[in-house]
Amino acid sequence: MSEASLATAHRLLLQAVDALGKAASLGSDADLMSVLTLCEGVTRRLDRVAVDAVAVLERRGVFAERGYRSAASALSDLLGWERFEARRRVVVAEQVSPRVGLDGTSLPARLPATATVFAAGATSLRHVEVVARMLGTVAAGRLSPEDWAGAERQIAAMADAFTPSELHDWGTRLIDALDQDGAEPDDRPPARVNELHLSRLPGGGGKIKGRFDDAAMFEAIAAVIDARRGP
Repeated sequence: MSEASLATAHRLLLQAVDALGKAASLGSDADLMSVLTLCEGVTRRLDRVAVDAVAVLERRGVFAERGYRSAASALSDLLGWERFEARRRVVVAEQVSPRVGLDGTSLPARLPATATVFAAGATSLRHVEVVARMLGTVAAGRLSPEDWAGAERQIAAMADAFTPSELHDWGTRLIDALDQDGAEPDDRPPARVNELHLSRLPGGGGKIKGRFDDAAMFEAIAAVIDARRGP
């Protein structure tokens, strides 16, 4: 995109926003409700454009060339975002943007179904972040590749029906149902505790508190205390 075309796009975008604002000021209650829906839709489209730009900049190594250790740091400086806002966009870019392998091969997005609904404006940044978090859990990691991909498709299909929090609850239940085997049982014996705490009081003296699962160690310490204890 040339500077001229970018300037044209900026001018047209500002004109559209101004026109929407004027229409809202004269609209009926129903019109104002429609304005809210329209604004959310446009916001999601703009978020998609920004996420695509972040993905390309990361792929080109632009942030690293400018001395930033992370893309989130660069975005925070450039746009004045809080770190969690910047990190959210980086996470979304990593999940819904096409990738390039080490050999230059084009690869699909990590979350292809989610990428499709995000591109269509059916999900927000927060929705995508929630999907990525759910499918990155230990439980999701135990699923077969086929079950994992199926879960991603089902969750993406339901994204526009839920708030991000509701989607998280619904998706977590889905993953738990698919993860029938659950976590591997921990057959290791419980860790043994051998610890002694000394607390000195400001006026002198103090407190001694401890726990010793090692019977021999406990008996040795108990013998020392008994020997010093008065009649």
